[in-house]
Amino acid sequence: MKPNLFIVGAPKCGTTAWVKYLSGHPQIAFGALKEPHYFSSDFPRMAQVANIEEYLNLFRQSTAKVIGEASVLYLYSEVAAQEIYDFNPESKIIILIRNQDEFLPSFHNQLLLNFQESIDNFDVAWDLSGKRSAQNIPASCKVDMQLNYKEMGKFWKYSKRYLDIYPRDQIRVIHYDDWTRNPRAIYRGILDFLGLDDDGRTDFPRVNPSSRHRYLGVARFLQQPPPLIERSVDVLHRFFGVRSFGVAPAIEKLNRRIVANPAISSELKDEIRKYFEDENRRLQGLIETDWDLPVATRQTV
Repeated sequence: MKPNLFIVGAPKCGTTAWVKYLSGHPQIAFGALKEPHYFSSDFPRMAQVANIEEYLNLFRQSTAKVIGEASVLYLYSEVAAQEIYDFNPESKIIILIRNQDEFLPSFHNQLLLNFQESIDNFDVAWDLSGKRSAQNIPASCKVDMQLNYKEMGKFWKYSKRYLDIYPRDQIRVIHYDDWTRNPRAIYRGILDFLGLDDDGRTDFPRVNPSSRHRYLGVARFLQQPPPLIERSVDVLHRFFGVRSFGVAPAIEKLNRRIVANPAISSELKDEIRKYFEDENRRLQGLIETDWDLPVATRQTV
């Protein structure tokens, strides 16, 4: 079995939530790893599998009609769109976007959480977009581009890579505000897009909210373990086909506390909105014509 649904990003726009929501449908299944990043070969440090055999192994037990995977940096990869198409030209693509003045501070917070960002102040990080020296990029940052916030917010630019390759009816672009306002309507729209019957799901809980570590030392140990621990993980993977027995993820979950979405000044919000004004104008037309929702729900979306 091979995936025929790809949620390609962007990060902090609902990818984790939609994997959870869609996984509950009896005819949809996702692989053993949420973000294998197999097809973004230009981001080698993001890859969780080494070859096509390991990749397909993630889905070997899937018998569902729709088999999905979600890797949030596929959107930004120069090669992923074409590689996914070559792998399965019948694939359906979902792109998730969000207002940049909300997306970027939230994404910055996520990078801090994962020790891929070293500048705590988002205002400073925004000003340094595209101007980072090597000394300003943490060694633990897996993709330097992530720290170029002015680039990460160009949703139209990167969505176009998929629009240039795929037939239009194989792509859906979903705005964060739409699905948080009426997740049930968007859920029904996605099922229709996938050619599946509605299972009546009405529960759409909050997933993956903004958070911070309770204890930085514990978090750093779990995310950047000593070489001996890393070698042990490699042995687990090689001989048992698993990367852990779930202990580390459980501890990491306990070590997090939910926080409010990062706030930025009204001046910076205005600056960000103006910066992406042209991008968003092009995207708006795409989103407005993107959904064939039932008339009864369209006005609420």
